[in-house]
Amino acid sequence: MTKQQPPRPTRLMGDHIRAARETRNLSTQTASAQAEISSGYLFKLENGYVGTPSPRVLHRLSQVLGLDYWELMGLAGYVVPTGDDSSPAPAAPPSPAAAPAPLDRIADALEDVRDELRLIRRALEEQRAASPGETP
Repeated sequence: MTKQQPPRPTRLMGDHIRAARETRNLSTQTASAQAEISSGYLFKLENGYVGTPSPRVLHRLSQVLGLDYWELMGLAGYVVPTGDDSSPAPAAPPSPAAAPAPLDRIADALEDVRDELRLIRRALEEQRAASPGETP
């Protein structure tokens, strides 16, 4: 079995999130509970295994960890406004209270499943590339 390699852009974001969590002396479980995400998902974020984290999750984490939301968005690979843009800055996303908590948990779980499927697909593609003569 091949070792999973995290997507590069989100590795820096994960290091940033972990450093902020550790600076606040928060455990993974405490920080994830406060951000209303699973501790497993926070682990994946911190280790760069989430290719495209949702803006909603990044907003929650920015509030819990005292991080700049737009900086996290940029580290996650999203296009963010800069100070020299002539366009108005987008409004901050709605507060987590705007969506019912059960729906947020379902959305987070679906994002986890999507990310796991991407990792499985990548591993299968690597396995097929390593043995091109064999057919499953």
